[in-house]
Amino acid sequence: MQEHKSIVVTYRPKRKIFFGLLVFFSIMFSFLVGRYLGGYEAAQIMTQKLDSDKRLRMLQAELVKYEEQLSLMKLSSDVDNVALESARQQMVILQRQIYSRNEDLKLYRDLLQDNDSPSGVSISDFSLTLLDDDRIKYRWVVRQKQDEIKRLSLFADVNVGGKQGESARTHKLSDLDQQVEKWPIKIEFKYFSIQQGVMELPEGFNPDNVTISLRYTWDNKSILRQEYDWKYED
Repeated sequence: MQEHKSIVVTYRPKRKIFFGLLVFFSIMFSFLVGRYLGGYEAAQIMTQKLDSDKRLRMLQAELVKYEEQLSLMKLSSDVDNVALESARQQMVILQRQIYSRNEDLKLYRDLLQDNDSPSGVSISDFSLTLLDDDRIKYRWVVRQKQDEIKRLSLFADVNVGGKQGESARTHKLSDLDQQVEKWPIKIEFKYFSIQQGVMELPEGFNPDNVTISLRYTWDNKSILRQEYDWKYED
């Protein structure tokens, strides 16, 4: 028969307290270390956030500055473009004025040197020029050649004939040129007078000819009538 022996373990309460304290301090140490490390990381994150916020504010300020500079550059560019376009238009106007004055000067010279023109009142140098905006510039000259030159006062009736669809139609110059305020046109001159302006044709109207009739202001009878085909100068 097997014999059982009893084992006696001596109870030592101080050892249990020691181990308990050791476990407690280990937990507290781990907690403090973790808290310290967590606070350190949090501080680093906060520092990085502050740096990022500062950098963001700087970038935003630079963006606002660049946007203002870009706006000023666009405004300056727009102003420059307007100025250039205005200068170009003024140059075109001056070129046209110079061309027109040169043409007038040439005409004056030719008229003064022309000894072959008929005596009395005559019409010459009739021309039509198509402009870029589809309006038509017209020009003609009335002159007199007399042994004794006197100042003349005439009425001019200028009419444009053509077709509106299938129907014949005639328009007075005052209907086509808004600058002609009075009808008939009164012309006063001693040697010659240049008549010119710009016509705007009604939509659908196809012109065929221009008729110019002259009469004295005190008489209803025509003294001269000229008809010209509708054709443009090259």
